[in-house]
Amino acid sequence: MNSVRNTIKDSAATPPSDPDWPGQLVVFDGDCPLCRRSVHAILAHEAQPVTGLVTLQSELGHRLGAHFGEDADDLDSMWLIRDGALYRDSDGLWRTAQSLTPPWSAAAGLRWLPIPLRDGLYKMVGRYRKKLATDPGMGGAVQSRQLESLTRAQCDHLSLPAELADV
Repeated sequence: MNSVRNTIKDSAATPPSDPDWPGQLVVFDGDCPLCRRSVHAILAHEAQPVTGLVTLQSELGHRLGAHFGEDADDLDSMWLIRDGALYRDSDGLWRTAQSLTPPWSAAAGLRWLPIPLRDGLYKMVGRYRKKLATDPGMGGAVQSRQLESLTRAQCDHLSLPAELADV
């Protein structure tokens, strides 16, 4: 049992009512403390509330993985889905940083590092991800942004095929 208090501000506890929401999806390992802490940080530092959340373990996470030819059971990377494309590893990290406020948005500068270096660092952190952070849980902000299904309008906005929508 983790007795460490959640130190990340639980802001944005209600999902945006904008019909264009979400503008991007972050698909993450829902059993990973570092991954959960990361999504809390993303939500706390977004410039605009554009991020929907999906766990890799969910049915939607598996359907998205199958659509993009990824194995959701692999649980080795956080995925960013934006504009009909899936970005993983350090590509997903720096692209996610583009939607954050300064100074967090500076992490988008990682794109200028050689891919083998940034992906190597990403994978090294990934190997120890369950030991590197205390568990913040799945607080209100995370739960309110978590999606179990997509509508046709959300699929259109994300440039995903309508077949991924629940009718």
